[in-house]
Amino acid sequence: MRSRIIFLLACLAVLAAGQLAAQSGSKTKLKVLFVGYDPSKPAPETSRSYPGMMSKEEFLKEYPVRMPAFKALLSQYFTEVATVDCRDWKAADSEPYDVTIFDFRTKELEPTRWDTTADGERRYISPRYLPDNFSRPVVFIASTASEMGDRIGLKLDWLCLCLDADAHHMNASHPIFKGPVNKVTPTMVIKNTPEGIYHYASGDTVPKQIPMWRVQKDGYMEGKPVRIGLVSRGSRFLEGPDAEVISSGVNQKDVTAVALARHGNFFLWGFGASPADMTEEAKQVFVNAVAYMKQFNGRVPITLKYSQTMATTDRVKEIQHNLSRKVYEDYVQQIKAFNEQSVKSKKDLDEKKAKGIALTSSEEESLQYLGNEQAIPTWEEFSAMMMGRFAQQFNGNVDGFKKYLNDNIDYVYCDPYGHDSYTIDTLVQQIGVSNHSIKLLETCINMLKENKKPDLALAVLKKYTPEKFNSAAEWQQWLNKNRKKLYFTETSGYRFQVNTYN
Repeated sequence: MRSRIIFLLACLAVLAAGQLAAQSGSKTKLKVLFVGYDPSKPAPETSRSYPGMMSKEEFLKEYPVRMPAFKALLSQYFTEVATVDCRDWKAADSEPYDVTIFDFRTKELEPTRWDTTADGERRYISPRYLPDNFSRPVVFIASTASEMGDRIGLKLDWLCLCLDADAHHMNASHPIFKGPVNKVTPTMVIKNTPEGIYHYASGDTVPKQIPMWRVQKDGYMEGKPVRIGLVSRGSRFLEGPDAEVISSGVNQKDVTAVALARHGNFFLWGFGASPADMTEEAKQVFVNAVAYMKQFNGRVPITLKYSQTMATTDRVKEIQHNLSRKVYEDYVQQIKAFNEQSVKSKKDLDEKKAKGIALTSSEEESLQYLGNEQAIPTWEEFSAMMMGRFAQQFNGNVDGFKKYLNDNIDYVYCDPYGHDSYTIDTLVQQIGVSNHSIKLLETCINMLKENKKPDLALAVLKKYTPEKFNSAAEWQQWLNKNRKKLYFTETSGYRFQVNTYN
């Protein structure tokens, strides 16, 4: 009964908001489709945590109000707003609309599978929720971005489900703060820098306090039972013409972690709160973001990402940075703190249970993990872990390994389909030109012209471009035609690519 009353009140709020906006005559001409859980239908059942690490109790509490809250906000500003349950959505449903907002993932079009490569390696293929050619503008809420975007190669990946309530390192001059619906001057407040930032090389120059913008009223780090947001990897996010980063946010990862961003016709709103729990400024910026995306209809990404966990040259440089006693000691302290907190949390829940106090579903689930202490590695074990596949080759010689990486950083090759896998490309090493430089292509074409190691030159050209020409004349013609539009992408094949986006 209580849920029904809440639902009816939310519906009244929608009607009131719509009437108010209609009276003002200031609505923006935009057709928006919101895809989430329809509270008139039964709530989903799950054997694991609910979206955003919400407990079952908190998810069900928000269930009647979340979709109505979004519709109420959107209806204040846009001429047409429709909703559909995420379990019923089909790609064709988005065709009549300018922008589609996905709050929760839809039904799978294809399930997860494992493929075997020509080399005999098994490769995980994530489930499909969208067709490859889906070109309508989209705004993803929180983890829905990674869940629905992974299969189609989006950079809106799952770095960490750990985004809290504040944004920082923002581009406040971005259009979503200027309009097209509301002009917003974000209220910035100086706050302590998230501690996790200092566990990465990118945090070395970040001050202890930084300006932040409040997006949500409550945050999970404050002990509030809210839907946790998503941050994506910032590494190589901007290497193509089809992406932009607007903001990071408070999370447990590095300062480059992405909270607000666009990749092609897809926008990441990494924060998890519904309008019922957004700040007033955040509501206005969210509305702007929805309207902003209309212009990207048909602008599908061209710089894709084939593996969320692929290594990048940024990662290789981070490994060099991490191979120090200081970082090792910091790592040990992190494990000790984690173990202490794990033991304490289990003790607290055990005592709560012993007193006859009912645990939430999330607390019950966490009992199977809490109290299990993580082993603390020795320096030798830590350095071997950092060196990975090179550990045996260097046999504990950390300085030798770091020098090797430094001397060969221009020849690093990261497997775009692999998991944190990188090597030194001995073919490029022989030529002596960085594999990120167009000079490599020029050098190889000249080698073909002069018949100097033509097999080597041809192998490199075919590896670092999508082309399969065999003659120097063909390669030269292609380079002359595309030189000004060539850019190097690590994520989209670790090769040069032609900018066909703009």
